[in-house]
Amino acid sequence: MNLTQLLYFRELAQSQHYASTAERLGVAQSSLSRSISALEEELGVFLFEKQGRNIRLTKYGEAYYRYVREGLGTLETGEKYVRDMADPRCGEINLGLIYSLGPKIMPDMIRRFTSHPENQRFRIRLSQASTTGLVQMLEEGQCDLILCSPPEQPDPNLELVEILPRKFIVLVSSSHPLSTRDHISLEEISRYPLVVSTEQITSLRRIFNSRGLPLNILSEIQGECAAAGLVDVNYGVAILNTAVNYEDLDVKALAIDELEEYNFPLYLGQVKNRWLSPAVQTFRKFLLEEMDQW
Repeated sequence: MNLTQLLYFRELAQSQHYASTAERLGVAQSSLSRSISALEEELGVFLFEKQGRNIRLTKYGEAYYRYVREGLGTLETGEKYVRDMADPRCGEINLGLIYSLGPKIMPDMIRRFTSHPENQRFRIRLSQASTTGLVQMLEEGQCDLILCSPPEQPDPNLELVEILPRKFIVLVSSSHPLSTRDHISLEEISRYPLVVSTEQITSLRRIFNSRGLPLNILSEIQGECAAAGLVDVNYGVAILNTAVNYEDLDVKALAIDELEEYNFPLYLGQVKNRWLSPAVQTFRKFLLEEMDQW
């Protein structure tokens, strides 16, 4: 059996009249009859029987119709859902982003995107995770695009575009002795117990090791905003990046002398050669054109 036979059967079961069904389907009555006969032969039962000038479902046809109607209904719902997902006017966008973008950059990004009337019907689904988790979600198809830090290991399947430069900074509590400073050196930082994000640990170890300095980790935490919160209660000193929102915290940011020119970029990631729906392409274009304004 094939989908055409099932569609013909459903239409004929509803009208129980060959001529009107053939006309509605736009096919010859003989073609409709042959299709139903082939279906009956494959099933080994009669699905219809004559009733005067019309036909009616047999008990086998009644039973089969319930399943065909349900099955085709599910397929049609699925087709509509997929078409809606890919609709260039109101499709679905699945975006993954690192934790530090959540409190400020992500809401502002969505606000600016949806401020354009033509973008207000898109459905945007957001997921937050570490860069490692986001890369896995992207490769498994759970995300269309991700906003992430530099991955720990290069991935040949991943296409990364830098969309936002970020610098490393030191964050201290306003009651900390360092809060009177505006700058600090790596050697000075190495003397303090540090709160660091799992997003940055690989890069920080590489930087400190290259200078022969210890990285004195007090706490390694997933999420730079959470690290900033620990600094706010004077639990250690944190090395974070400039995209982290700490405006409402009682903290002070210090520039790191040796890392003034060091870039810890935010990347827009996607799987190479994977088809992107028109909705996702629209959102990607927006990010590439406007992300540097954050």
